[in-house]
Amino acid sequence: MFTDRVEFTFDAGHRLYGYKGKCETPHGHTFKAEVMLSSEKIDQMGFVVDFLELGHKVGKWVEENWDHAFLANGQDKEMLRALNSLTDRRVFIFPDENPTAEVIARYLYNHVRSVYGPLVSRVRIWETPTEYAEYSEASRA
Repeated sequence: MFTDRVEFTFDAGHRLYGYKGKCETPHGHTFKAEVMLSSEKIDQMGFVVDFLELGHKVGKWVEENWDHAFLANGQDKEMLRALNSLTDRRVFIFPDENPTAEVIARYLYNHVRSVYGPLVSRVRIWETPTEYAEYSEASRA
């Protein structure tokens, strides 16, 4: 099995709506995303996927949607009102979930899967240098 891995970093803010603890207040992280694509075969050039293509397609999406944005739970009306009162804002809404590392990993996995199909094997989102959440489908494990 061949596995290609690319890594991206992005800075974003979030808060955990309904959580009791430090993470209920708005705060930010420098997130690291790892995207892994796997295949038993490689193409005529010797690639699972060309790193430049993968980096461009996925990295561009991450930059346009999450980098320097506030990741918000769509149920968090107070936070959304506050963000909407700002002239300059970037907000990415997770409709019914908190933007935890687990939820972000699953969301990015599904996005990459929409581009590369079953080649996507797993996605990791690092929230700190020592903590990450990983998402993969059970059938791929």
